[in-house]
Amino acid sequence: MQNHEDRFSADVELPCKIFCGPESLLEVAGTAVNIGPASVRLHLDPVGSPWQPLVGETIRLELLLPVESVHAKAKYLSVRARVEDVSEMPDGRRRLEVRFRKPVFKERSKENGTAENGLAKPAQADHAKWRM
Repeated sequence: MQNHEDRFSADVELPCKIFCGPESLLEVAGTAVNIGPASVRLHLDPVGSPWQPLVGETIRLELLLPVESVHAKAKYLSVRARVEDVSEMPDGRRRLEVRFRKPVFKERSKENGTAENGLAKPAQADHAKWRM
């Protein structure tokens, strides 16, 4: 029998969207590389990005979660998070550590206003919600 902890890995490589700036109008693509119970580590593209993240800044993060069962529907995680650390990696990308408190898991549905990459369009989304 396999232990639940043996099957779980926090190391991932999932596309995400970061909404930042005044009223979260600026959208930046990133990759989530590690997910914890109250934190996410992100990698952003090289330094030419229009957004310069600052420690203490509040962002909104949407992360598409994969599904491996035919009985379960795909979900995405939507959180308001605070940037805890920003560092530059040797390849020019930025690494962000963000922390959050109340994640919201939403069902992903193609017919209910999702973008091409599967993440919800928040202004039009009409999804069921769950809170942790």
